[in-house]
Amino acid sequence: MMVYSISDLLEPLFDTGASIGIAMETAAGGDKVGTAVAVGTAVASAQATLTDSATLGTLSSMVGTGYAIVTAIDKLGNQIDTMSGSLTAYNDAVASGNQGSISAAGLAVTSSVSTVVNTIGSVIAGVAGAIAAAGMAGSAAMAPIASLGLAISAAAGLFAMTASNAVTDAVKAAASNISNLLNNIESQLGTGSSGSGQPGAPGAGGKGPESGAGGAAMGKYQETYPLISPLVIDLTGSGINLTPLNTSSPYFDLTNNGFARQTGWIGADMGLLCFDPDDRNITNITQLFGNETADGFDILRKLDANHDNVIDASDPAFASLRVWVDANGNAASDSGELYTLGQLGIVSINLNATAVTETIAGNKISSVSSYTLADGTTREIADAWFANSTMNTRPLTPVDIMAAAAALPQLAGAGTLRDLRSAMTLDQGLQNLVQAFVAQPAGTSPSSIESAAQAILFQWAGVTSMDPTSRGGSIDARQLSFVDQYLGRSFNTTGDGTNPGIRAAAYLQQGWNDLYDGALARLILQSPLAASVAPEFRYDASTDTVQATATFAPALASAFQRLGAITVASLASWDLLLRVADAARFDMGMSDSLFEKFVAAATNDTVASVANAIASGLQISIDGSGRIQETGTTIYHDFYAGPGISLLVGSRAGNDPSTQLPGHDVFHYSAGDGVVEIRENDPNSSAPTNTLSFGPGIDPSSIKAQVLSNGDMVLTDGVTGDQITLVGELRDSGGGVQLVQFADGTTWTRYQLIQVAALCGTTGNDKLYGTAGAEVFDGKGGNDYVQGGGGGDTFIFNAGYGKLEIYESDKSSSPYNVLQLGPGINKSSVTVRGTSGGNLVLTDGIAGDQITLDMGMLIGSMGVQAVRFADNTVWTRQQLIQMATTGTAGNDTLYGTSNAEVFDGKGGNDYVQSQGGGDTFIFNAGYGKLEIAETDSGKTPHNVLQLGSGISASSVAVRSTSNLNMVITDGIAGDQITLDSMISSSNWGVQEVQFADGATWNRQQLLQMAATGTAGDDRIYAGSNGLVFDGKGGNDYIQSQGGGDTFIFNAGYGKVEISELDSSKTPHNVLQLGAGISATSVTVKSTSNSSVVLTDGIAGDQITLDSLMYGSNYGVQTVQFADGTTWNRQQLLNMANGVVTLADRQVNNLIAGMASYGVQPAASSQLPDAIQQQRQAMLAANQY
Repeated sequence: MMVYSISDLLEPLFDTGASIGIAMETAAGGDKVGTAVAVGTAVASAQATLTDSATLGTLSSMVGTGYAIVTAIDKLGNQIDTMSGSLTAYNDAVASGNQGSISAAGLAVTSSVSTVVNTIGSVIAGVAGAIAAAGMAGSAAMAPIASLGLAISAAAGLFAMTASNAVTDAVKAAASNISNLLNNIESQLGTGSSGSGQPGAPGAGGKGPESGAGGAAMGKYQETYPLISPLVIDLTGSGINLTPLNTSSPYFDLTNNGFARQTGWIGADMGLLCFDPDDRNITNITQLFGNETADGFDILRKLDANHDNVIDASDPAFASLRVWVDANGNAASDSGELYTLGQLGIVSINLNATAVTETIAGNKISSVSSYTLADGTTREIADAWFANSTMNTRPLTPVDIMAAAAALPQLAGAGTLRDLRSAMTLDQGLQNLVQAFVAQPAGTSPSSIESAAQAILFQWAGVTSMDPTSRGGSIDARQLSFVDQYLGRSFNTTGDGTNPGIRAAAYLQQGWNDLYDGALARLILQSPLAASVAPEFRYDASTDTVQATATFAPALASAFQRLGAITVASLASWDLLLRVADAARFDMGMSDSLFEKFVAAATNDTVASVANAIASGLQISIDGSGRIQETGTTIYHDFYAGPGISLLVGSRAGNDPSTQLPGHDVFHYSAGDGVVEIRENDPNSSAPTNTLSFGPGIDPSSIKAQVLSNGDMVLTDGVTGDQITLVGELRDSGGGVQLVQFADGTTWTRYQLIQVAALCGTTGNDKLYGTAGAEVFDGKGGNDYVQGGGGGDTFIFNAGYGKLEIYESDKSSSPYNVLQLGPGINKSSVTVRGTSGGNLVLTDGIAGDQITLDMGMLIGSMGVQAVRFADNTVWTRQQLIQMATTGTAGNDTLYGTSNAEVFDGKGGNDYVQSQGGGDTFIFNAGYGKLEIAETDSGKTPHNVLQLGSGISASSVAVRSTSNLNMVITDGIAGDQITLDSMISSSNWGVQEVQFADGATWNRQQLLQMAATGTAGDDRIYAGSNGLVFDGKGGNDYIQSQGGGDTFIFNAGYGKVEISELDSSKTPHNVLQLGAGISATSVTVKSTSNSSVVLTDGIAGDQITLDSLMYGSNYGVQTVQFADGTTWNRQQLLNMANGVVTLADRQVNNLIAGMASYGVQPAASSQLPDAIQQQRQAMLAANQY
């Protein structure tokens, strides 16, 4: 008669849960919500049946280790609540339409469903194990199990209807597993048999290999049982008979790695087809037909020499084939167990196998064919895939343990790790580390003890020198490699490959933590350290379990008396002791919640809270204020508040920008837990779903919320002394929590939580006024005006609310006020524009809806600093302003501030008005018209016109207008940029033009280009910039305001009119005449309007100096000729008035005389006498 232990029953069920979770996580589609609802409903029904059953109480009282039954049911209820919350989050995500949020919420649903399925397995196993241990039978005992089995089967059916093929297959396998399990239990109980189950073989962590260490982490491996395929022969015609994988299964080397795995096996009257071994022994899978990946028929088919799809005497290999009949079922080829095909009367094997989908005792059949006996009878030969345990293994080559190793602590082997003593026998370095560990004296620091234990595990696995980052960096590669070897296979999933991402690493890290803690406890308790570190506990080598020296509660009480309350000084010692206690808890099958109650009763609530945190894999520390702090280490954690635990610090999953994975921390808080602060921040996460979970006794109506000026939110639950501070709840999108769950199933989103703290208006037109403290305003719609006083305010606006004007002035050094938009307002529907008064106006695409943030664009302390959407997306103030400075393809009017902004009108006929501060104006080819009114009062303004690709410097033309604007064209019809008043002042317009190829023009270059004309008729305008004007000919008009201008006129230019008015005290503007224009050829005359006109003797050439005779500030002050001759303003006036002074005549005569001398021969060093006489006479006549 076979006796089933709790460990037996847990193994396939944990595999079932993991498989479902993985299948759902990788499924491309499927209605996950409907699926999870179905499971939740079925489980709730089963839970009620179990809870109400009088049988359960009877069983619990009969079984000393019945903790597993009671606590599993208690845990199941909590997990159903978590699943309900994840469903709500998923529904919200679907409503938001955000694909990233939908994906993240969907993963949370699948994770919670997988957890529920795991717990269902625990309940079934606990009840069944208790029944078996108590020797009970009958319908009363079986009723709860039958009810639960039916519920799970119903859920499986619903899964199959709504989920993808991968999920369907996984759940069908789960249903089959559970059905077989129940049938086995019922058949055993039905015989009236009794007995007591033995514990499953625990590993280094004391946690039965397949059902223990790492929990969900182990589920991330592709299959808990990687099936392996040999060919099985039915020798009697009774049908293929296989045995299940359980603690009594035999061991066989299925991978040829030197370790025999515990495996499902052939039953009575079965045989295994094999090759003829040279030594008459079958030792590993290579001698059979099949392996982890290959179908047995495919391998056998290679021996079909004549390719007739039959293996018979015509094939040379036929004579070398054997059938192994393992009569005693020990998976060892004993004498007399190998037969030739002829001895068994087999004359042929048909290779035309038929694919099937069948499961026998947990082993799968993938294909079936037949073989023929000499008398023509045919029987089955099947490709059977044995379920097997990669962790429950035995080395094929045992080691004679050295005496020195035998005297040191022992850790059970698993996977591809030999037991510790065997490993020490083979590795002196490992033995030295263990000897050093046991030699540590009392008083050794806990950190030194923990480091020494880790060093032993690394050396045991041969990974001491491994680069910790060599497996991708999300987990220490040495720890992962240890887990790999302990499990007997390497991590490898479709999504992550062999290097786990942050999500998988979170599970695997917990797996390492569990294994490490179990090993640490065993090493301590097998060394002299036990007396000083954990004298209240002991190690039982016969069962490989950690136990209390007396009973559990008195042991904890004794520890409390020895160590005292948790302080900075005692925390490390408590940490080490509680790790040992947690190992004992696990070996006893006690749940986390029951463990916490035991610890609280024996010590105090603070120690219990710390114990719970340690069991959850959290880091415990005490901050500078003396507060005990729990800190997460992975992206998934359950945090438990409690008396003395006043700071919970989330794992900050989204801090890795390369992954942006959402965090899924759960912060548990029960009535009476006191004051606690929750710090959670996922700044880079795409859609965090961190949750505050309230225990029984805290209902939604009891919650009061208050917002603090720094963006924190404070919650109270009506219990004196209780207070929860959610740090950054209103300040950061990744701060605080995104969900609040109550024990009655109610779930609040972050948006609903914010509403709890709201100061509300009516649906009419309201005026709400706040204070300098943090407040939440909800006008409720209409035409509302809200005036806040800063301090961290939140303004709620829902779709259809109508008009809302917000006047928010916050003088604090770092204001952070938030506009909270409700469900139904999507990012894609929101538009933002600025006004000439510096307001920001938002619309949501719903007729009549408008939000005005008074001066929100103008001053950093005005308006809001963030807009938060219902899906937790946040826009900063800078993003709002950027949206307001971005136009459309139509005609836009954009307004800026004195801050640096980037304007992009996007084409059309746009007008942009801003106040400098380092603005950038984008203009691309084909944009059309753009007018920029930019005035910058800064001392060194630097605003930029940025021209896009397709606009080159050679294609750009620059001109001025009479109102001193600058106009730029790019050679594309319809394109034009107007820089208002740019020519009048250096504070207007832009100071630089940038081209896409890196070329730049500064302001002076632009002004100079505007001061240069063409060969046609030009009108050029300038300010007092001191420019060089060159009309280039035609009939030009130039108007300027001095500043040291130069006007170029060359012979043949035609007409130019210069209107120059220089208001400076000493104006100096110049008319520069080109080569070919001499002083003698120029005539000067005046006009009736006080202008002066110069001609150069060339037909059509004329220069008009407007109002030159009116005053000294008009016209030019100097005329320069190419030969160096200059006329000053007075000379021009004299010539214009027809007054030629003696000095004028003398100068002109001298110039003319000098010009009349010819060039003398190069060799001549002296003027001829005749010329000298003429010169003397001329100089004498014109002396002055």
